[in-house]
Amino acid sequence: MRHLNSGRKLSVDSSHRIALMRSLSLALVEHEQIKISPARAKELRWFADRLVTLAKRGDISARRRMVQILGSAKTTVPGQNRVRMAVDKLFKVYAPRFQNRPGGYTQLLRLATRRAGDNAEMCVFRYIPEESKKASAKGGQDKKKGKKVKASKPEKNVQAAADKAPKDQASSKASDKKESKKSKESKKEA
Repeated sequence: MRHLNSGRKLSVDSSHRIALMRSLSLALVEHEQIKISPARAKELRWFADRLVTLAKRGDISARRRMVQILGSAKTTVPGQNRVRMAVDKLFKVYAPRFQNRPGGYTQLLRLATRRAGDNAEMCVFRYIPEESKKASAKGGQDKKKGKKVKASKPEKNVQAAADKAPKDQASSKASDKKESKKSKESKKEA
């Protein structure tokens, strides 16, 4: 029986698993997307979502809990701390972005290419992009004016467009014939 055995082991011991989740979540917060295996991404999903949920709470206890979850990461540059910078980014960037979203802040996109070394399946794991970026790609709202921007529509009557093209081509052929007759007549006169 599998009672109280939640999560994936990922073929590592528990301390390695915790360190792996901390490091992957730090990289995800810093870069907004990372390329990893689907098994690791599925395990990282609840870890990354929990960080955003804490950031949405916005109080000091949530900040302390985030530091406890992410651990301490010393850097070679004096005065910089990866965890502190990640926590600030979670509060300033991700919490406002997902304020009206009740959960599911991450996205897993499988890649067609596999890893070169061991042919492992790979995926891109990322936080869901902002709504304004999605809308601008689809023809949504114009930020400056606040009006909806219409996406270009194809012509309704494709047959009418097809009928116009041969007429234009026919008229251009007729004008070419007239020009060639004029040039022949001018040559004869000369």
